Amino acid sequence: MGITAIAAPPPGPSHAAMIPIMSPVAGSINTLPEEVRPTLMRIKWCVFGLWGFGALDFLIQPLGAISTLVLAIFGTFLLHEDPQMTGCYDCLRERVVGQCCGSGGMTMLAPFVVFSTMNALLDGFQLAQLFYLVGGMMFTSPLVDILVGIWVLETAAAVLSWRVLKSVMPTLPEPGSGYQPLAAGGPAAQRPGLR
Repeated sequence: MGITAIAAPPPGPSHAAMIPIMSPVAGSINTLPEEVRPTLMRIKWCVFGLWGFGALDFLIQPLGAISTLVLAIFGTFLLHEDPQMTGCYDCLRERVVGQCCGSGGMTMLAPFVVFSTMNALLDGFQLAQLFYLVGGMMFTSPLVDILVGIWVLETAAAVLSWRVLKSVMPTLPEPGSGYQPLAAGGPAAQRPGLR
């Protein structure tokens, strides 16, 4: 048995070809551009609604309400600088979830976008399935009415938070706007016989 040496990557900018999928957005809400701040206020009303509908849903089906309440917690941590959210944020941070969401703020924007989008899609599929099976009679159940309210709020939160994320993320070049080769000529240049 021999010892096989593994070659180290060549020196230089080896990470030049990497594209971050989603980098955290840091900073304060107060540092956001003026055109984005009204959108955050709309997100705040979505978070208030998620707390209300989540509480109603918790009374009817406690396990089903968990995802809605977790999204409301994410939204509260996202908007912790808002004067109307600070009381709830302080209570959550000191007594309930403390360390799991970090210090909140704009670092919670990307998780809020992902979680609200996933919740909206899953709840939308659930509503579509109910409508397919029962039709318009599904609206006679209070549970379905609550689910419709939650779905509307999750969808609005996903769209609005995506707009904020899109406006604060650094812009990447558009596809087809320019060719940037991979470092060291790409994978084909590193394999002998493929040139």
